[in-house]
Amino acid sequence: MITFNKINEMYITFFGIGYIPIASGTFGSMAGIILGYIIYLIEFNLFYILIPILFILGIISSNIYEKQTNIRDSSIIVIDEVVGQLISMMFFMHNNFLVILSFFIFRFFDILKPWPASYIDNKIKGGMGVMLDDVIAGIYTIFTIYIIKLFL
Repeated sequence: MITFNKINEMYITFFGIGYIPIASGTFGSMAGIILGYIIYLIEFNLFYILIPILFILGIISSNIYEKQTNIRDSSIIVIDEVVGQLISMMFFMHNNFLVILSFFIFRFFDILKPWPASYIDNKIKGGMGVMLDDVIAGIYTIFTIYIIKLFL
């Protein structure tokens, strides 16, 4: 029987990707790229609708999971990487090279967590903290790619 908790886990793990034992966040970002291309093929403007919905549901679902397990920012939660990667690539969908570049830059910022992402990661508890540091990494990625584009 499918329960609410199972549906919640499927969401935060992005259909089980979070259960990959090594580099689950990297695989979550890869899933974000695949989802991004699907969105782009259907209708680009869906980015503006789906990213906020996925973000809000990520906060709620992560809160539920953390309350049930008492595990803060569990490595199985990868919906944050999916959302962060979508943000990172959404303005560059017309250029496959920049989409791939966004993946590497996003992973760099997601792992390094430059301020304010580090502050958010350390000080903001629950689903908001889980999701928001990846949003910041996505925004840093966008700015970095625009700066790189200035020099190319």
